[in-house]
Amino acid sequence: MKVIELIHDSDQPEYTNVDYWIKGNKNYESQKIIMNEQTKLPDYHNIDLVIVHGGSQHLWNKDKDPWLYKEISYVREVLKNNIPVIGFCLGSQIIAEALEGKVFLTEEKEAGWFDISIRSEAKHHQLFNNLQNGFTTFLWHSDHYTLPDDCSSLGFTEAAENQIIISNIVPAIGFQFHPEYTKENIQTYLEDYDESYWTGGKYALGKEYFIKQMETIPETYDLFEKLMTNSIAWILKRGEK
Repeated sequence: MKVIELIHDSDQPEYTNVDYWIKGNKNYESQKIIMNEQTKLPDYHNIDLVIVHGGSQHLWNKDKDPWLYKEISYVREVLKNNIPVIGFCLGSQIIAEALEGKVFLTEEKEAGWFDISIRSEAKHHQLFNNLQNGFTTFLWHSDHYTLPDDCSSLGFTEAAENQIIISNIVPAIGFQFHPEYTKENIQTYLEDYDESYWTGGKYALGKEYFIKQMETIPETYDLFEKLMTNSIAWILKRGEK
């Protein structure tokens, strides 16, 4: 399986759970692409999966990073050709806009560890095998999106109603959180970013609170691996229809 990863920030961790997952699947190979104005995106006809990573950019201000227009168009075209796309945080927002949703600045940013609640009608969805009761994961965002037409929202938090979305037409999955980050990745971000990035409102209570939370959080790969295994199984199953 040939995987393309779209990367947005210069401080993207060198090794995330995506890398561990690729390494653990001998039939997978990945190509990482740094997005900017000069980026030449690959021919998608030879791609089996696109993973869209998170980033600091804002889709409600695409003129600041105009290459975002190109990336959204690329994701839209990939999906039209029935090539699966999985996105994390900004990646899920890019998927939402590619499917004609709208990204906006939220009233409450989320920064820390939060429980993702699974909607009652989605508890038996293939995406949640071994995860039917929800799970805890790392969130770090101040933007969210409206649910595009022909999509379903499977999971939510108090602050963001579309934490997990899937398309009912094309093979797209958006996670508005960061299961792809290891605890080491997150610790580095805590060291590199000042208090203002972690504070501000009901769902962003500051570094000290976040660090205390981390003491009880297990390593993140197990959750990531389950989500990816379930996602690929769902993608393959819908491809059989």
